[in-house]
Amino acid sequence: MYKLDAGRLNKRIEIWGYQEVENPLGGHKVALQKKAEVWAEIHPTRGTEFLEYYQDSNSLQYRITMRYRAGITEKDVLVRGEHQFEINSIIDIDFQHIALEIYCTELKDHVIPEA
Repeated sequence: MYKLDAGRLNKRIEIWGYQEVENPLGGHKVALQKKAEVWAEIHPTRGTEFLEYYQDSNSLQYRITMRYRAGITEKDVLVRGEHQFEINSIIDIDFQHIALEIYCTELKDHVIPEA
């Protein structure tokens, strides 16, 4: 059985998700909205450099561990301070609904302005 040591969860992160909102004219648009703020553990797993449109870019990949929370999808964005993380995969450890391991990428050159 997996046990989650609460002392490991020492970083505060925000979960942002795309939701339909009403604009002042009564129309609807899809925008990022803050869903929750949770405690988590963040570990860098690897960094890569690549050539994108003839410009040097880099991306850092992280493993974020948090308490189990239903409703998180790969479309959501995780935010810690000025760092934004795009979710690559979400793993429910041992399918016990105790903790989630979220593998994500921080792209330094691509920032979502709403978050």
